[in-house]
Amino acid sequence: MNVMLVSICAAFFYGVGLVAQWLRIAEKGNYRNLVLISTTVGAVFQTLGLYLNIHVPEGINLSIINIGSLITLMVTLVLLLSSLRKPAESLLMAIIPFTMAWALAVWLFPYKHVFAAPAIMVAHVLLSVMAYGLLMVAMFQALLLAYQESQLRKHNQRRLLKALPPLLTMEKLLFEFLLVGVILLTLSLATGFVHIDDMFAKEMLHKTVLSMIAWILFTTLLIGHWLNGWRGRKAMRWTVSGFVLLLIAYFGWRTVVDFILVR
Repeated sequence: MNVMLVSICAAFFYGVGLVAQWLRIAEKGNYRNLVLISTTVGAVFQTLGLYLNIHVPEGINLSIINIGSLITLMVTLVLLLSSLRKPAESLLMAIIPFTMAWALAVWLFPYKHVFAAPAIMVAHVLLSVMAYGLLMVAMFQALLLAYQESQLRKHNQRRLLKALPPLLTMEKLLFEFLLVGVILLTLSLATGFVHIDDMFAKEMLHKTVLSMIAWILFTTLLIGHWLNGWRGRKAMRWTVSGFVLLLIAYFGWRTVVDFILVR
C-alpha cells in the first residue's frame, strides 16, 4: 500500500464518523457504533500512513506534517478509548476535522526532515513532541471545562453546551489526557537523561529545569485529584501553569528574555 491510498482511506472513514456523529447531535438517529467503528478504522489507516511516511531509507522522517499527524492521532485514540467507557464521542466532532486534514497532509505535502540519530534519541524527540501535544490538548480541555462549569452555574442552555459530554465526563477526560501526557513526559525526560551527556549544561539548563518543574506540577495535580479530589478551577490553573512552563521550555527562555522581559 502507498501513502496516497491509506491517507484517502483514513480521511474517508474519519468523514463517515464525523457525519454519523453530526446526525447523532442533530437527533436524526443513534449511530454511536458507526461513529466508533469508522473512526477506529480511520485511525488504523492513519497509523499505517504515518509508518510508511516516517520510515524512509535515509532515516526517520520527523517533518512537521508527520508530527502534527501523530499528535492528532494520539488525541483521537485517547478519545476513542475514553468513549468505550463513557459518552465522550461528541468531542470527536472537534478533533476529527483536524485529524482528517493532517492525515491527508501526509500525502499531499510529502515534506521530509530526515533525522539520522540513535534510536533512543529519536524516541526522545517523538516522546517530547507527543507529550507536548497531549498536554496542550489537556490545557484546552481544562479551559473548556471551566467554561462549561461557569455556564452551567448561570443555567445557560446554549446548543454548544448541550453538544458537550456531561461535566463529570469532561473532568474525567481532562485527567486522562493529563495522565497520558505525564507518562509521555516522564519517558521523554528519562530518555533525555540516558542519551544526553549533560542535561544540565548551559544550553540545556532552562529546558531541563522548566520541564521538570512542569512535570512536578502535573504530577502533583494528578496525585491531588486522586487523593484529595482536586478539580474545577484549581485543576484548570495548575494545568495551564504547567503547560506555560513547557511552552517556555520548548521555545526557549532566551526568546522570553529578548522579546518580553527586555521590552
